[in-house]
Amino acid sequence: MNKNGEQRFRVLRVIASVMANLVAVLSANYIVFYILDHYNQNQHYIVYSDFILTKYLNVILPVLMLLTALLYLLLYIAGGLKARRFEKKRLIWILVIDVLVAGAFAMAVNIYTFDWFNLRKGGSDTPVALATMPPRETPAPTEIPTVEPTGMPSEEPGAQTTNGATQAPDETPAGTEPAETPEPTEAPTPEPTPIPGLLGDKYKEKFSEGEPVVTEPNTSETLEDGTVCTLIYTYAGKNAAIELYHYKKGKLEYQVAQVYVRQLEKLTASYGKTRMLYEFAREKNALIAINSDYFDTNAIGEGLLIRNGFLIRSNPCEHSDLCVVYQDGTVRCFDCKKDRIDNNEILESYPYHSFYFGPSLLDEDGNAKTKFNSTLGAANPRTAFGYYEPGHYAFISILGDRNMKDVNGHGLGKGKSPGMTLTELSALCASLGMKAAYNFDGGQSSGMYWNETVFGHNNRGTGDVLAVVD
Repeated sequence: MNKNGEQRFRVLRVIASVMANLVAVLSANYIVFYILDHYNQNQHYIVYSDFILTKYLNVILPVLMLLTALLYLLLYIAGGLKARRFEKKRLIWILVIDVLVAGAFAMAVNIYTFDWFNLRKGGSDTPVALATMPPRETPAPTEIPTVEPTGMPSEEPGAQTTNGATQAPDETPAGTEPAETPEPTEAPTPEPTPIPGLLGDKYKEKFSEGEPVVTEPNTSETLEDGTVCTLIYTYAGKNAAIELYHYKKGKLEYQVAQVYVRQLEKLTASYGKTRMLYEFAREKNALIAINSDYFDTNAIGEGLLIRNGFLIRSNPCEHSDLCVVYQDGTVRCFDCKKDRIDNNEILESYPYHSFYFGPSLLDEDGNAKTKFNSTLGAANPRTAFGYYEPGHYAFISILGDRNMKDVNGHGLGKGKSPGMTLTELSALCASLGMKAAYNFDGGQSSGMYWNETVFGHNNRGTGDVLAVVD
């Protein structure tokens, strides 16, 4: 083999070696990410694991493996490996060592390095109370005018007439038309006192002014597309009302709770040390609760984070969508990848909650989206939050295809509900008439708590929940 040929083979062998080492490193990372995401139920690595698995490793790794194999095959056919005594055994040992070293490195990076460089927030900042929205001015009540009766003044019996003669009360002087008795003036019916709060008198039939009323109707109807919709639980209280529906179409199962609150304080958030959904819910004495965005470890130090009117963190929003619930009960979603978000502008608009996960599921007109700037689009167990109008919201929980059981021991594995893609979830929210909707943390975190029941997977602890109390 001449010198030029040997040099070309040397360059190709270096490239092949680098590619083989890279395949080993990425393979080890893939394994580590998979283990962390699917088997370590006390930690949460969805940003680092699911994000990298779906966006990068699932595509890059097979392509890189194919190119590496083709390059080595080319070198083998051309005799480029024999010229340098690049034996098969030696190659295998190098790759094995690469995998072991890369695996240890990947484990260290994903568990410790994010903390060393403060890339993963292990706890929340000190909450700061935000300004409260000024109360709305109540118009002064309109005074009811007093109507004076018209007609002749009444005279006492036996009163003197103009000529001095006494006249009986029922007698009318000659040539005088009898005075007509005025019709009694009806007092106007007073307007009912408006019910204060976000909803006013709207949906008042769903609330109870006395003791709370809880029912489990289990009444079903079949929708036009074949979906069986069952009303399984209702709660009617003085300040909160809930209607929980279970939907089943083929293998797909999900639940949607229609939530009504008269005060925004009844739509409350709880956060802190990683725990199970039902633990948070019981602590808050929640009527219903869903896992939310897992801000405590998921945001990697990013995002505007507000809970219950307290500012927890005000960092740039760059990689996830932002959902804000304002003190007047309205909800708005922001695409942080597309638009530059001014945190100060939001803070000056009296926010009450903000969530940093996403993506948002509907456009500004409430229409379904078909394209998402997200790597989390595949069919999965899902949790979502919907908005109709101030005081009327929705909690959504979708069962998905994960080989596991929920906390009640119900099988949720292969062959069960397939879950939903983001596109399907968006279409569902639009079909239910929502004006805005937002995707929360899914997968093993997904779940809905109500009446001492957990629907969904929720095999993994979460850092925060969104709940309804009364």
